[in-house]
Amino acid sequence: MEFETADFNGAGDHFAGEGAPEWEDAAEILEAAVPRFQPSRQAGKEGDPIFDPKGTNLALREAASQKGWIAIPVPAALQAFGNDWDGGKSGTLAEWQFSNYPYLWNNVIRTEAVFKQQSDLVGVHRVSALLIVTKSGVFPASNSSLYYEQAEAQLELVTELEVFDVPIRLVGLSIPHESDEFAAEWTTYESRTSRTPVSAEPCRIEVEWTGRESKYGAPTARMARA
Repeated sequence: MEFETADFNGAGDHFAGEGAPEWEDAAEILEAAVPRFQPSRQAGKEGDPIFDPKGTNLALREAASQKGWIAIPVPAALQAFGNDWDGGKSGTLAEWQFSNYPYLWNNVIRTEAVFKQQSDLVGVHRVSALLIVTKSGVFPASNSSLYYEQAEAQLELVTELEVFDVPIRLVGLSIPHESDEFAAEWTTYESRTSRTPVSAEPCRIEVEWTGRESKYGAPTARMARA
C-alpha cells in the first residue's frame, strides 16, 4: 500500500538514526499491506465499500509480530488512556489508529507521559518515539473516524504550541492517486460491532476521482466494488 508521512518534534532525525531499524520494519509492513474494505451499514449507503479498521488493525498487528513487535501494556497509572499500545520494539511505540479521532490524543498523552518519565515498559526500554498509522481521507469510512490529514493538522497545531515533546511520525495509508482500480480485501462481519469476520476475500475496487478535496486537503473519490 502507498503511504505518506509527517514528522513532529524531531521524529525525522530519530527515525533516520536511532530509530532507523524500527522504521525499516514499519515501512516494509505498510508497503506489503493490502487495502481492506467492508460493506457500509449506513442508511442510503448499504453495501458501499468503506475502510475496514478492524481487519486493517489486525493485519498490521500480525505482520508486526513477525518482526518482533509486541503489544505493550499501559502502566496502571495511565490506564484512563487505554490498556495497551498496538506495538512496541526497542524505544518505539506504535499505534494503528483507525477508530474515532479523539483517541489520537489518548495515544499521544500516554506516550508523552512515559517519554517524559523515561519509563521502562514491558518489552520497550526507555520510550523515545511514537509511530501513529492511520488512513488518508481518500478512503470512504465510518463517520468520526480519524484520518491522516486531520491528524496532521491537529499535531501541527499542538507542536507549534509546544504542548508535547515526544517525537511522532504520522503515517497515512493511501492509494495511487492516478489509479482507477486497485486490489483489496473485502471482509464482512456478523454485526457492526463484531470483530469476527464472516468472510474475507480478494476483490477489486473501482475509483472515480471527484476533483475536489476534503476539509483538510485530501483528494476525494467515489469507490465501488468491481
